[in-house]
Amino acid sequence: RRSSYRLEAPEWRTGTLATSALALPRISTPEGPREARAALYVVTVPLRRDAAVRAVTLPRDPVGPASLHVFALGVRPLTSGWTGSWSAATAARMRVGPWQDPTLRLVVRPSVGGERVRLRFDNTFAASPVRLGRVSVAVREKGAGARGKPVPLRFGGHAGVTLAAGAQVRSDPLPFRVEAGKDLLVSVSLPGRVSSLPVRTSAKQPGYVADAAGDRTGSSAGAGFAEELDHWPLLTGLDVAGGPGSVVALGDSTTTGAKTRTGADERWTDALAARLRAQDTVPRYGVLNQALTANRLLKDRYPGAGADEDTSGVRLAHRLDRDLFAQTSARTALVYLGLNDLRWGSSAAEVRTALGEVARQARARGVRVLAATLTPCGG
Repeated sequence: RRSSYRLEAPEWRTGTLATSALALPRISTPEGPREARAALYVVTVPLRRDAAVRAVTLPRDPVGPASLHVFALGVRPLTSGWTGSWSAATAARMRVGPWQDPTLRLVVRPSVGGERVRLRFDNTFAASPVRLGRVSVAVREKGAGARGKPVPLRFGGHAGVTLAAGAQVRSDPLPFRVEAGKDLLVSVSLPGRVSSLPVRTSAKQPGYVADAAGDRTGSSAGAGFAEELDHWPLLTGLDVAGGPGSVVALGDSTTTGAKTRTGADERWTDALAARLRAQDTVPRYGVLNQALTANRLLKDRYPGAGADEDTSGVRLAHRLDRDLFAQTSARTALVYLGLNDLRWGSSAAEVRTALGEVARQARARGVRVLAATLTPCGG
């Protein structure tokens, strides 16, 4: 069986950075390194799920301005056996601190439970690596305090891991009981000086930074974590073993819950998760909130590289692969976007066309799509 696809990527020197896997500040020339913008891109294409990949035939490409350089090929593995229970999309790379050898303590609320857990970290929109010294998980007691001693996670058998620029890493599976709707604390030590990190803002859930430098991932005490955060740095996903898969919400501030009370978990996705847990008519899917406040269908707000104050993210089409197709066991996409586009001058026809393209790409990858009706807003 054969299937064909159109393979294209932006030009490495002038193409958009919004879809780049890695944005570089310099290039190599015969005379040595030169300060100049360059980018590498990851391009994905849908494959038939009922056929194994035996070979990939690339077209003959003439040498010249239109030549296509392929550095690596891979097949994204199916994530059967795991369900996405919590997630956060990366909005931008934001200035922080600066901190010296900080320990971050982040609060997440799983939408479904399980007996094993793994975490995902992303160094998105980065031009340099970041080191995760140690990482632990614990059930939250109150504030930054844990119920019992936090349990360390490992990465390929090691206590820590270095995330290359633009890279993603999952922890090794950990036997750890996760209860749906019960907060967890994820603690991460970051050796060295930290001045910027990839983040999802408008967390509406306080995170914490340790007062003193050094590894505090093994401490159960909440005292000593006085500085609070309203964003999730680096941490982008929590999966549990088993389960039926997940639904992914793609939206703007209405979905992030930007106007809800901090720590109250009053987003509509929280209500959906609770409704799914309370019934038996359909599978009890995990609910992943991949919304970004002020996000749009038709325009990038964040430029795609560097530390920036605009944390509205890149347009949905430019984050679709990372924030939907790469999510663990994604079964259905709930798309609630377009209001910001209409408010800032886009036409209804442009919004419909953009939504149609999202649906086309999702269906080609076996993901069902539900589009939410846009509510009245500001006249």
